[in-house]
Amino acid sequence: MVFGTSCKQCGVRGQALCGVLADEELAPLAACGVQRSLARGETLVHAGDQAPICANIQRGLMKISHINPAGQEVIVGLLWPGDFVGTPFAGGPPLPAAHDIVALTPVSLCQFPQARVERTMVAHPAMERALLSRTLAELGAVRTRLSRLARATALARVAGFITESAHRSGVDDGETVTTIELPLSRGEMADLLGLTIETVSRQMTRLKNAGVIGLPGGRRVEIHDPDALAEAAEELV
Repeated sequence: MVFGTSCKQCGVRGQALCGVLADEELAPLAACGVQRSLARGETLVHAGDQAPICANIQRGLMKISHINPAGQEVIVGLLWPGDFVGTPFAGGPPLPAAHDIVALTPVSLCQFPQARVERTMVAHPAMERALLSRTLAELGAVRTRLSRLARATALARVAGFITESAHRSGVDDGETVTTIELPLSRGEMADLLGLTIETVSRQMTRLKNAGVIGLPGGRRVEIHDPDALAEAAEELV
């Protein structure tokens, strides 16, 4: 379906890459955008695909993963509303995708032709700078995460994931009790954090017993003491 909704009504306009453009600057790109919906478990990009994808995630969560030589899935990252998917300016023929990108929940996104995104960035350097800034920030975050994973305790990894999930969900607003829905199952958290599912469960129970969080059921987590949770996320070996 051709994208017909006004960009002014987009719930992630302020977070999305195209948010740096004025309405009249964005119009040519918006006119060729396509609105897509993915069901939970549906794949947007398969590892090895060469078809270039450029899209803004409007709603829902996605995982970036690959299958290791042992046949096990390894989750290497998450994509949240407002995140950009794609690689403009590939510098030649499209390279095969290195990872799968799969919907963890029902997802809505705006997909654009790669060539149109590239032309828009050339015409409006602010958008190109925004992409560069995001890419560098993501690279810095990955480096920090890898450094911390080498020294962080299991408790810190789990607490840090809960803290980041609250932040990215936009619900860490300082209320006495904040309830969030974790984007991953405990098994998926274990894959992402380099732990076993049993260790993830033990650390969540430890946080619960300390009064830092509540576990009302399913993937829901109640954050009772955000300061203590943030402190636990900094614990190092």
